[in-house]
Amino acid sequence: MTKNILSKLSLTVRAGQLKIMLDLTRPTPQTQVLDVGFAPREDLPDTNYFEKFYPFPNSLTAASTEDCRAVKSKYPGVNIVRIQPGKKLPFRNNHFEIATSWATLEHVGNYQQQEFFLNELLRVAHKIFVTTPYRGSPYEPHSGFFFLQWLPLNWFRKICLYTGRRFWAKTANLNPLWVRDIKSMRLTKPVVVSVYQTLKFIPSHLLITSV
Repeated sequence: MTKNILSKLSLTVRAGQLKIMLDLTRPTPQTQVLDVGFAPREDLPDTNYFEKFYPFPNSLTAASTEDCRAVKSKYPGVNIVRIQPGKKLPFRNNHFEIATSWATLEHVGNYQQQEFFLNELLRVAHKIFVTTPYRGSPYEPHSGFFFLQWLPLNWFRKICLYTGRRFWAKTANLNPLWVRDIKSMRLTKPVVVSVYQTLKFIPSHLLITSV
Protein backbone atom coordinates (compact mmCIF):
# COMPACT_ATOMS: atom_id res chain seq x y z
CA MET A 1 0.00 0.00 0.00
CA THR A 2 2.74 2.47 1.01
CA LYS A 3 4.78 1.62 -2.11
CA ASN A 4 1.69 2.18 -4.24
CA ILE A 5 1.11 5.61 -2.74
CA LEU A 6 4.77 6.59 -3.13
CA SER A 7 4.82 5.41 -6.75
CA LYS A 8 1.74 7.48 -7.60
CA LEU A 9 3.19 10.47 -5.78
CA SER A 10 6.47 10.09 -7.65
CA LEU A 11 4.63 10.12 -10.98
CA THR A 12 2.82 13.30 -9.93
CA VAL A 13 6.16 14.89 -9.01
CA ARG A 14 7.76 13.90 -12.33
CA ALA A 15 4.79 15.31 -14.25
CA GLY A 16 5.02 18.59 -12.35
CA GLN A 17 8.75 18.87 -12.92
CA LEU A 18 8.40 18.06 -16.62
CA LYS A 19 5.83 20.84 -16.96
CA ILE A 20 8.24 23.30 -15.33
CA MET A 21 11.03 22.17 -17.66
CA LEU A 22 8.86 22.58 -20.77
CA ASP A 23 7.56 25.97 -19.63
CA LEU A 24 11.09 27.24 -18.91
CA THR A 25 12.89 25.91 -21.97
CA ARG A 26 10.06 25.94 -24.57
CA PRO A 27 11.53 23.29 -26.88
CA THR A 28 10.33 22.74 -30.44
CA PRO A 29 10.57 19.60 -32.61
CA GLN A 30 13.92 20.94 -33.87
CA THR A 31 15.43 21.54 -30.41
CA GLN A 32 18.28 19.12 -29.74
CA VAL A 33 17.99 17.80 -26.18
CA LEU A 34 20.31 15.58 -24.12
CA ASP A 35 19.13 13.58 -21.11
CA VAL A 36 21.85 12.05 -18.92
CA GLY A 37 20.74 9.24 -16.64
CA PHE A 38 18.71 6.93 -18.86
CA ALA A 39 18.07 3.60 -17.09
CA PRO A 40 18.57 0.09 -18.52
CA ARG A 41 15.73 -1.41 -16.44
CA GLU A 42 12.27 -0.04 -15.75
CA ASP A 43 11.47 -1.52 -12.35
CA LEU A 44 9.53 1.54 -11.16
CA PRO A 45 6.68 3.42 -12.87
CA ASP A 46 8.65 6.67 -12.98
CA THR A 47 11.82 5.18 -14.50
CA ASN A 48 12.74 6.92 -17.78
CA TYR A 49 9.75 9.19 -17.31
CA PHE A 50 11.27 11.92 -19.46
CA GLU A 51 11.79 9.59 -22.43
CA LYS A 52 8.22 8.33 -22.08
CA PHE A 53 6.58 11.75 -22.06
CA TYR A 54 8.90 14.25 -23.75
CA PRO A 55 6.84 15.49 -26.73
CA PHE A 56 9.65 15.46 -29.33
CA PRO A 57 11.53 12.13 -28.99
CA ASN A 58 13.08 12.33 -32.46
CA SER A 59 15.32 15.20 -31.33
CA LEU A 60 16.21 13.57 -27.99
CA THR A 61 19.52 11.89 -27.09
CA ALA A 62 19.48 9.75 -23.94
CA ALA A 63 22.81 8.88 -22.30
CA SER A 64 23.51 6.05 -19.87
CA THR A 65 26.55 4.50 -18.24
CA GLU A 66 24.93 1.07 -18.67
CA ASP A 67 23.89 -1.22 -21.52
CA CYS A 68 20.32 -0.21 -22.41
CA ARG A 69 19.61 -2.63 -25.24
CA ALA A 70 16.86 -4.33 -23.21
CA VAL A 71 14.68 -1.19 -23.26
CA LYS A 72 15.89 0.46 -26.47
CA SER A 73 13.00 -0.91 -28.56
CA LYS A 74 10.52 0.99 -26.38
CA TYR A 75 11.99 4.30 -27.58
CA PRO A 76 12.45 4.00 -31.36
CA GLY A 77 12.77 7.75 -31.92
CA VAL A 78 15.33 8.36 -29.18
CA ASN A 79 19.08 8.26 -29.85
CA ILE A 80 20.47 6.18 -26.96
CA VAL A 81 24.21 6.44 -26.33
CA ARG A 82 26.52 4.86 -23.79
CA ILE A 83 28.85 7.07 -21.78
CA GLN A 84 31.65 6.41 -19.31
CA PRO A 85 31.03 7.25 -15.64
CA GLY A 86 33.04 10.20 -14.39
CA LYS A 87 34.41 11.02 -17.86
CA LYS A 88 33.81 13.90 -20.27
CA LEU A 89 30.63 13.58 -22.26
CA PRO A 90 31.34 12.58 -25.89
CA PHE A 91 29.84 15.75 -27.37
CA ARG A 92 31.32 19.04 -28.48
CA ASN A 93 30.71 22.30 -26.63
CA ASN A 94 27.12 23.58 -26.97
CA HIS A 95 26.16 20.62 -29.14
CA PHE A 96 22.69 20.62 -27.56
CA GLU A 97 20.26 23.40 -26.85
CA ILE A 98 19.12 21.75 -23.61
CA ALA A 99 20.69 19.16 -21.28
CA THR A 100 18.58 17.52 -18.61
CA SER A 101 19.17 15.03 -15.84
CA TRP A 102 16.45 13.67 -13.60
CA ALA A 103 17.35 12.37 -10.12
CA THR A 104 20.82 11.27 -11.21
CA LEU A 105 23.13 13.88 -9.68
CA GLU A 106 22.89 12.27 -6.22
CA HIS A 107 24.32 9.03 -7.66
CA VAL A 108 27.47 10.26 -9.43
CA GLY A 109 29.77 10.35 -6.39
CA ASN A 110 31.29 12.96 -4.09
CA TYR A 111 30.93 16.75 -4.33
CA GLN A 112 33.84 17.08 -6.75
CA GLN A 113 32.33 14.45 -9.04
CA GLN A 114 28.94 16.13 -8.83
CA GLU A 115 30.54 19.46 -9.72
CA PHE A 116 32.25 17.84 -12.73
CA PHE A 117 28.93 16.28 -13.83
CA LEU A 118 27.14 19.63 -13.74
CA ASN A 119 29.98 21.37 -15.55
CA GLU A 120 29.83 18.76 -18.32
CA LEU A 121 26.12 19.44 -18.79
CA LEU A 122 26.87 23.16 -18.87
CA ARG A 123 29.62 22.56 -21.43
CA VAL A 124 27.61 20.53 -23.94
CA ALA A 125 24.37 22.55 -23.81
CA HIS A 126 23.22 26.15 -23.88
CA LYS A 127 20.69 25.48 -21.09
CA ILE A 128 20.38 22.86 -18.36
CA PHE A 129 17.51 21.55 -16.27
CA VAL A 130 18.57 19.18 -13.49
CA THR A 131 16.60 17.65 -10.63
CA THR A 132 17.88 15.86 -7.55
CA PRO A 133 16.24 14.90 -4.24
CA TYR A 134 16.68 17.63 -1.63
CA ARG A 135 18.59 16.75 1.51
CA GLY A 136 16.35 19.17 3.41
CA SER A 137 13.25 17.13 2.56
CA PRO A 138 11.65 15.30 5.49
CA TYR A 139 11.89 12.04 3.48
CA GLU A 140 14.94 10.46 1.86
CA PRO A 141 13.53 8.30 -0.98
CA HIS A 142 16.44 5.89 -1.48
CA SER A 143 16.98 4.74 2.10
CA GLY A 144 13.35 5.23 3.06
CA PHE A 145 14.36 7.20 6.15
CA PHE A 146 12.60 10.26 7.50
CA PHE A 147 14.84 13.13 8.67
CA LEU A 148 18.01 11.04 9.18
CA GLN A 149 19.68 12.54 6.09
CA TRP A 150 19.73 15.84 7.99
CA LEU A 151 22.41 14.37 10.25
CA PRO A 152 26.09 14.67 9.31
CA LEU A 153 26.53 12.37 6.33
CA ASN A 154 29.03 10.11 8.09
CA TRP A 155 26.34 9.45 10.74
CA PHE A 156 23.68 8.89 8.09
CA ARG A 157 25.92 6.42 6.27
CA LYS A 158 26.66 4.49 9.46
CA ILE A 159 22.93 4.19 10.13
CA CYS A 160 22.42 2.93 6.56
CA LEU A 161 25.20 0.41 7.08
CA TYR A 162 23.86 -0.86 10.41
CA THR A 163 20.27 -1.15 9.16
CA GLY A 164 21.01 -3.29 6.11
CA ARG A 165 21.16 -0.43 3.61
CA ARG A 166 24.78 -1.09 2.69
CA PHE A 167 24.40 0.14 -0.90
CA TRP A 168 23.16 3.57 0.19
CA ALA A 169 25.93 3.84 2.78
CA LYS A 170 28.46 4.48 0.00
CA THR A 171 29.10 8.01 -1.27
CA ALA A 172 29.49 6.60 -4.78
CA ASN A 173 25.85 5.50 -4.71
CA LEU A 174 24.17 8.31 -2.77
CA ASN A 175 25.34 11.82 -1.94
CA PRO A 176 22.31 14.03 -1.15
CA LEU A 177 22.62 17.79 -1.51
CA TRP A 178 21.62 21.01 0.23
CA VAL A 179 21.10 24.23 -1.74
CA ARG A 180 24.36 25.53 -0.27
CA ASP A 181 26.28 22.55 -1.67
CA ILE A 182 25.34 23.54 -5.22
CA LYS A 183 26.04 27.21 -4.57
CA SER A 184 29.53 26.41 -3.28
CA MET A 185 30.49 24.52 -6.44
CA ARG A 186 32.77 26.14 -8.99
CA LEU A 187 30.46 25.99 -11.97
CA THR A 188 31.41 27.38 -15.36
CA LYS A 189 28.09 29.18 -15.89
CA PRO A 190 25.63 30.81 -13.49
CA VAL A 191 22.79 28.55 -12.35
CA VAL A 192 19.61 29.08 -10.38
CA VAL A 193 18.89 26.62 -7.57
CA SER A 194 15.30 26.36 -6.36
CA VAL A 195 13.40 23.98 -4.10
CA TYR A 196 10.54 22.03 -5.66
CA GLN A 197 7.62 21.39 -3.31
CA THR A 198 5.64 18.18 -3.66
CA LEU A 199 1.90 18.79 -3.16
CA LYS A 200 2.87 22.48 -2.99
CA PHE A 201 4.10 22.29 0.62
CA ILE A 202 6.63 19.46 1.06
CA PRO A 203 10.18 20.45 -0.02
CA SER A 204 11.36 17.41 -1.97
CA HIS A 205 13.75 18.24 -4.83
CA LEU A 206 16.30 20.75 -5.98
CA LEU A 207 15.87 22.20 -9.47
CA ILE A 208 19.11 23.45 -11.02
CA THR A 209 18.65 25.55 -14.13
CA SER A 210 20.66 27.82 -16.39
CA VAL A 211 17.81 29.02 -18.56
